[in-house]
Amino acid sequence: MISFFIYLNQLNITSLHYQPPKESPQIRKMGIKDLWTILAPFGERKPLYELQGKTVAVDLSCWVCESQNVAEYAVQPRMYLRNLYFRACYLLLMDVNVVFVLEGHAPELKYKTIAARNALQFKGAKPKTEVKTKDRSRFNFTLKRCEEMLNLLGIACVKGEGEAEALCAHLNEAGLIDGIISQDSDCFAYGARVVYRNFSISQQGNQAAKGGSVDVYDISVANERLNFGRNKIIALALLCGSDYCDGVHGIGKDSVMKLFNSVNDDEILPRLRSWRQNPIYEELEAKISDKNRCTSCGHFGKLQAHVKKGCIVCKTNQGCDSGFKNERLEIKNELNMRSKALIDPNFPDENLINEFLSEKSKISKLNLKWRRPDLVNFIKFTVKYLTWEEIYSFEKFFPILTRWQLLHFDEISDKTGGVVSPKFIKKRRTLKGILSYEIVWEDKLNHFSDLIPEEQLEQFGDLEKLWSTVEPQNLVEKAFPYLVREFEVKKPKSRKKKKSAIDEIDDLLQNISITTQSPVKKKTKNNHIHTLDAFLCKASTPKKVAPDVSFDLNQSNFGDEDDLQVSEIVDDIIRRDLPTYVPQNLEKLGLKLNENVDCSFFVSEMIENDLFEKTFKDYFNSDTDSNTVD
Repeated sequence: MISFFIYLNQLNITSLHYQPPKESPQIRKMGIKDLWTILAPFGERKPLYELQGKTVAVDLSCWVCESQNVAEYAVQPRMYLRNLYFRACYLLLMDVNVVFVLEGHAPELKYKTIAARNALQFKGAKPKTEVKTKDRSRFNFTLKRCEEMLNLLGIACVKGEGEAEALCAHLNEAGLIDGIISQDSDCFAYGARVVYRNFSISQQGNQAAKGGSVDVYDISVANERLNFGRNKIIALALLCGSDYCDGVHGIGKDSVMKLFNSVNDDEILPRLRSWRQNPIYEELEAKISDKNRCTSCGHFGKLQAHVKKGCIVCKTNQGCDSGFKNERLEIKNELNMRSKALIDPNFPDENLINEFLSEKSKISKLNLKWRRPDLVNFIKFTVKYLTWEEIYSFEKFFPILTRWQLLHFDEISDKTGGVVSPKFIKKRRTLKGILSYEIVWEDKLNHFSDLIPEEQLEQFGDLEKLWSTVEPQNLVEKAFPYLVREFEVKKPKSRKKKKSAIDEIDDLLQNISITTQSPVKKKTKNNHIHTLDAFLCKASTPKKVAPDVSFDLNQSNFGDEDDLQVSEIVDDIIRRDLPTYVPQNLEKLGLKLNENVDCSFFVSEMIENDLFEKTFKDYFNSDTDSNTVD
């Protein structure tokens, strides 16, 4: 424990609580300012399993920037590679068709932002070669390493001529993908329709039970409710700022949204262009600033005069029409924005508008086929760049290889079933409600011999566990039906469940007979066992058959003796009334039962040789053995 705190001290960590890294405005913006705030009411948090079966493009640069660890540190080297691997594996195992999009040539408009990001992402680390701060070469080298790892996983990667989000948006607009995984709101300005933001595979917090979550933004919803489309998003970038420009100083989201409420989406860009040339704005300024005009109706005359005497144009004797009041506020807001924007002689920046509207990459078809993962080279890659042990890399990568084989079993020609072969099904499993099999694999062709050092194998111990994976039941039945049949035949029969106390009591009650006597066994020569029910049947039963009220006293039917409540049985016998046939039989013999006589089962004083004892002794001293048992 002491060494742990020493280790934290070396890292300059003063608190064990998680604290998110501080970000500069350039990094935190990641697109158009305030756009995510505007779209927040139309976003929906959904579990990641809803991406299953969809085709998505991933803006790789966003995932790398999120790691905030492009520089090489000894504590956790290349965190961006580790995060990329686990996220990519999650998408593959969840049956998501994924393509990663890399950055192309950055536009000159973004050089200022790139320089600011380089200063933060590399945290002051000096480059190996002298490059300009606006250059993206160091970041592209990082993306190249990510691309190398993705190729080992067999995942498709594409690279456009310009920004990655521009190519992602083009693929989405062309219908080649269902959505974009990105943090960059520029995607909507480039024409994206659906963006998946805040992608998380975390198994903790509110979304733990769902196995991760993502925010889904569909621009068609915002366009339907607010008439907020692509052109207004570009106008927002011009007025409030984006990665390409700082916007207009003094203009905020609220002012822009008031303007958008009075202008359609297809009219907003021509409206901004008309600020500099259209003379109507000078007339509006003169009208708004004229103190001799009523602020309520806009006609000549002051407001106080109209309130008292009315307005001639409005044809009122007192007061005036107030319809111009809201219109005046809208005009005043737009004129205020116009005066601030025209300070910049280049407003509106046509280069920025062309950047968003022009199509730089034309891709009509995507090859999203998942190629066979390369396990051997992946282990070498992770040992070199992530300092993982060989057995750890094998353990993390092996399920990806087996899942690929199950999904592409029809393309595998050799009888061994691919790189590795299924040995047998170990047992059934259920993972997050999905019926699955745990399969043990084997390397028949020795593709991976000597790949893992012997000392790591010895330390791991259970090699069967190392070669085991859990696969969905439907995939296994489709790829290896013979393996399922063998498992169904050889699987052990299910053990009978241990009976509960209630079930045992039910069985005992079924063995208790109120009308039938228990079978009587014969007596052996060497062993005479005399039972009470045998004596009663011999000596006490009248010749005439009595009503059927016999009771089986065989205690074996009651379970253990400790559980037998004999006192309750005795009490029940004592509480019973004298049977009706007893006085009837006495009357036939000419006898009468005296009701005053105490017929208690127990006697108050000892009587020598009473009738019960004498009869019992006479019975068992006789030679008869028909009622004795072993």
